[in-house]
Amino acid sequence: MVISIIGLLASVVFASLNSARAKARDARIISEFKEVQKALILYYDKYGRYPNETPDYTEPRWHGNFNSMAQQLVNEGFLGAVPRGPSPQSEYQYYNYGGPIGGLLVTSLEAAPDTTTGIPPSCRPWAPGLNWCSKSNSKEYCLCNPY
Repeated sequence: MVISIIGLLASVVFASLNSARAKARDARIISEFKEVQKALILYYDKYGRYPNETPDYTEPRWHGNFNSMAQQLVNEGFLGAVPRGPSPQSEYQYYNYGGPIGGLLVTSLEAAPDTTTGIPPSCRPWAPGLNWCSKSNSKEYCLCNPY
C-alpha cells in the first residue's frame, strides 16, 4: 500500500516537473525575442529599415530567414549570438513585411494557452486563418516591429 502511494505521488511530481520545464522554455523564448526585438530597433535606428531575409535554403525557409537576420544583428554588434529555439516545435522565424507590420518574429510556445490574441505583447495582424499570427486560436508568439 505504501509503495503504491509513493508511486502515485511520484507520478504527480513528475507531471508537474514537465509542466514547469515547458513554462521555463516559454519564458526563455519570450526573453530571447525581446532581446532580438531590441536589436532590431537598434538596427532600424542605424539604417532606417529592418534586415532583409537572405535565407539559407538548407533550412526551412522562415527559420533560415531568422538565422540570416539574427546573424546580421550579430555582425553589427547589436546581438551577442544567434538565438536558437529550445525545441524543433519552437524554431524561431522571421519575415520582413515592410509597411505597418515591419519585421515579424514568430515562434510557438508550449505551455501557453491556445488563444486568438496571444500572450502580450504578441501581435495578431491578420484576420482568422489568413496567415501566421492571425486571429485564429494558436500558441504562436509573434512580435511585430512596425516601421
